[in-house]
This record gives sequence, C-alpha cells and structure tokens, in this order.
Amino acid sequence: MDGIFQCHESGCQYRLTTTMLIKVYRLAVTTGFLVAAWSLFILYVVGGVIYRLYISPLAKFPGPKLAAATLWYEYYYDAVCKGQYTFKIKELHQQYGSIIRISPYELHIDDPDYYHVLYSYSSPRDKYQYYLEPFGFPLSAFGTESHHQHRHRRGALNPFFCKRRVAQHEGLVHHLVNKLCGHLEQFRITGKTVPLSLGYTCLATDLIVSYVLDERQQWLDAPGWLPHWRRALVSLSEMVMVSRQVIWVLKILKYFPRTLAISMKPGLGLFFELEEGFRRRIKQIQMDRDGENDRQPTCTTSKASKGYSLIDQILDSRLPVEEKAPERILQEVRSTTAAGIETTSNALTVITYYLLDNPDKIQRLRDELSTFEGDWSSKQPAQKLEQLPYLTSVILEGLRLSYGVSTRLQRKSPDQAIHYRDYCIPPGTPVGMTSVLMHHNETIFPDSHKFVPERWLDLDERKRLERYLVSFGKGSRRCVGQRKLNQSDICSLYL
Repeated sequence: MDGIFQCHESGCQYRLTTTMLIKVYRLAVTTGFLVAAWSLFILYVVGGVIYRLYISPLAKFPGPKLAAATLWYEYYYDAVCKGQYTFKIKELHQQYGSIIRISPYELHIDDPDYYHVLYSYSSPRDKYQYYLEPFGFPLSAFGTESHHQHRHRRGALNPFFCKRRVAQHEGLVHHLVNKLCGHLEQFRITGKTVPLSLGYTCLATDLIVSYVLDERQQWLDAPGWLPHWRRALVSLSEMVMVSRQVIWVLKILKYFPRTLAISMKPGLGLFFELEEGFRRRIKQIQMDRDGENDRQPTCTTSKASKGYSLIDQILDSRLPVEEKAPERILQEVRSTTAAGIETTSNALTVITYYLLDNPDKIQRLRDELSTFEGDWSSKQPAQKLEQLPYLTSVILEGLRLSYGVSTRLQRKSPDQAIHYRDYCIPPGTPVGMTSVLMHHNETIFPDSHKFVPERWLDLDERKRLERYLVSFGKGSRRCVGQRKLNQSDICSLYL
C-alpha cells in the first residue's frame, strides 16, 4: 500500500508511506521536466520566428509574414494543394512587387531581364540543397550543390551531348518515331482512342535510355504503352514536392519492401526494373572494358565501332577514380534519363494538343513540310528540318507552353552579394525564378496563354524572344541534353 488510514477519537487520518513519497517526488520531477522541455521548445519556436521576421538578413525583403516565419507555408501549397505554390508566388508578386521572400531562407524574382544575371555563365552559382535533396542524386552533376564541383562533373558529360554525337544517333530517332507511327496506324484501323501522351512517354523512354546506355529498348512495343509508367513518373514528381519539408520520409521509404511498394503503385515496378537495367549495364561495360585491357592492353578500339554510352564517357573522362565509382555513375545515368523522359514527352504532348486544337496551324505546318525535300538516308536530315521556319516556330512555341521544369530553380552566389535594383542579396541566399512566370509575361509574350507560332517567324524577333525562353534553363547549369531533346521534337513532328 502507498498510504495508511489511522482512526482516532478525533477522526481518521491518511499517512503517506515512503513509497508514496517517492512516487510523488518522481511525478513532480517528471512533470517539471516536461514543463521545462515544452517551455524550451516554445521559446525556441518563438525565438526562431522573431529572428526570421525581424533580425534575419532577409527581414527587409517584402512578402507574407507567414511565409517568412515557416516552411509550412510552402508545404501547404505544394503538398496539400498539389503543386500550387508556383501560382501562389505569381499572386504574391502582384501584391508585393518583383522581388519577394517566399520562405524563411529563399527569395524569388519575377523580372525577365534579370534571368541572365541570376543564371550566369561567368559568375559562380551554387544550387540549393533543400531543393536538391529529395531527388536522391547527390553525386550526379544535376544534384551537385557546389559550382566548382559541378563544373568538373558537367565537363565530363558535355562531349556526350555535343552536336556531332547527337547527329550520329539520328537514325535511332527515325527508327523510334517510325515505330510510333506504325502503332498510330493500328489505332486508325481499329478506330480506338489514341492515348498519345502514353505513347510519347514510351517514345521518350526508348530514346533517352537507348542513347544513354547504347542499348536498344522496347518500351514502345509494350501493350497499351504502359499507363502505370506515366503515373509512376507523375507520382515521383509529387513525392519530391511533398518530401522537401519531411525529408525523413524518403529515408524511411528506402527500406520499404519493394514488393509492397509495387502492390501499392504498380508503376514503381517499372521504375525498379529500369534501375536494375542501369546497374546491370554499368557492371557489364566495366567488365567488358576490364576484359579488353587484360587481353589487348595496347589495342585501342574506336568509339564508333564498339558503340559508346554515357557510362563509357564517364569512365574515359579525366575525372578522378572516385568519381568513376559505380554508384556515382548510376546516379548520373538516373538523373540524365529522369530529366529527359518527362520533359520530352510533355513537350510533344503539348505541341500535338495545340496543333490539333488549331486546324489552320496544323495545315500551315503540313503545307511547309510538303515542300521539304529531305531524304532520311542522307547524313543530316534534321539539320535541314531546322531551316523550316514554321516548324521551328511551332517547336519554340510548344517549348514555351510546356515550360520544361515548371517549378522555380534556385541559385546561390557563394561568396559575393548580388544586387537587384535597390536590394543587396547576401551571399549564400537561394534566389529563384520560374519558367511559368517568364513564359506568361504579357509584355514579352502577348496573349501568352494562346498557341501563336507566328510570334517566332521574324528572325530578329525570334532572337529577342529566345532570350526569354528558359525551358532548358540558362547559364552554366542549363540542360545538358538540350540538343537531343530538340532533335527528337523536330523529327517526331516531321513524321
């Protein structure tokens, strides 16, 4: 018993025993600890909010106080409202001006003429780790935060995406687009509805993966064009937005049983299958190269005769040995394919939609293409196609309305402050701009929500407008595969 009742003539009393006293003491200590812990936590939160709102170097920048106080503001619009923060940012610019604070740590600018200053070729620009971490490619050129390390990693990739090498694979594009056209003919014969966005996704997957691995793929031949695959790509994009604020979720998911994940999201099975194919190809190429070195240490085989992949490109580069580790190569392959598949398929889908929705424009395009005397057996037919003004204008307008990466891309000046109008932005501050806002700037692109290829026909005007076309980004970190993606768009629309 914890206490004893004792009765006397004057009444009954309850006497505490030693055990009860100990329990009371422990309860008091525990309660005091919890109260102290909660008090410290509340003090930490309140102090952090006060610092962010009134003391932080970013406190002078305009914007909503709630966004300046907490990252949960961004999380609400991106996770709960499903990717709506870009459009909320547009509203905030209309309210607060061309430069705003959109989080406790980040600024955003809506000024098309400033894009080339922020995304500079000549000044070093780091990326923002908060934005990069959910992608899971920290060892790839895309996922590299430091400008200087990125320069070395990107330099190793550039030769693989040069104009000459891309042109050598034009036959692959022709083969895949012809295959897609064959499937479309079957849809015409049967009278079934064409899930063209799925077809474009499989086309882009075949094209990008075949080019990167130097190994033909068969995604276009899959029944129904794998609807689960496109849904998986969309789900992964949504997961990136959701997990930025709760990054620990991704770390837990790494240990999630794959069979259970596939049962919940069937498309993930295709993702895992593709990744295993990457691992197998990396191992195979490494073993083949080791075998060649053992058998013929003095013999050199031309890249053209034996085929050449992005894996070979990295292994043959001047990067140090640790940069050629299988895991780093895997991340480079994953990031390159992930960046190319969705953007290419989306651009083709958007262009096709607007052409079908505008019969006069598709007829004008057909009339121009009917005059084209290119021969697919010639060496460089795509170069001739690039000279067709209306086809080029259609592609540029389609790129404008498909945006490329539709979310903001942050850059940091690591050592020096950068200046925007009367504002001095401290070194290390992530500053972002967004292609959606750029491409719908009514001053530069009147009737920006309409599909108007004619705006690009005048060569001088096209040169001016291309300055503000940022589907592939700008500066030293622009998309490495831009030439390959443009080639696929040109050839696909022609056929």
